[in-house]
Amino acid sequence: MSGQHGRVLTVALLTFALSAAVNSASEAVASLFHVGLSIVTLVLIIATGILFDIIGTATAAASEAPINAMAAKRVYGANEALNLVRAAPTVANFCNDVVGDICGTVSGAVGATIVLLTVGSGSSTLARAMPTVVVALVSAVTVAGKAAGKQFAIDRANTVVLAVGRVIASWNGLIRGKTQGRNKSRGKPARKRSNGDRV
Repeated sequence: MSGQHGRVLTVALLTFALSAAVNSASEAVASLFHVGLSIVTLVLIIATGILFDIIGTATAAASEAPINAMAAKRVYGANEALNLVRAAPTVANFCNDVVGDICGTVSGAVGATIVLLTVGSGSSTLARAMPTVVVALVSAVTVAGKAAGKQFAIDRANTVVLAVGRVIASWNGLIRGKTQGRNKSRGKPARKRSNGDRV
């Protein structure tokens, strides 16, 4: 199997696994809790799709030279931002295609669950019309949000990528701090007993 085919298969399997996990979790939340919380879950899913679309677009549109200059000046998060820009095709594919498609699919499923919670599955006119209205509303909000987000990402590409780089740098610093703390606690020598210690 060639490298290109391997990457495509990896993306497909990753998308399948993430979509199944997120869809199951979101539908469980939507069906177990109040309609209000289900709507909040739906809004968060749509916002996540828009946010990652902004990140993917900004990464593809960012200029490497200014970020490289910031990295040379040791600007916080610039090294991480530079890594994102240099891996722009992979980052854009993951953010725009994988996460974006998952959020689009899951938001539709959660919207359908909300319809069932509010009007049920009867044969009334409202019950038949609500799924269409909800799906159309979710699609309209998603498309409008991504359209506005893309323009923002193109206009402020370097700023967006640097902000993401700072988030990654903060996360890496947090993980390193916890790891070093555990290593120190494990490597701490046992206290030697003095003659006055009880046996």
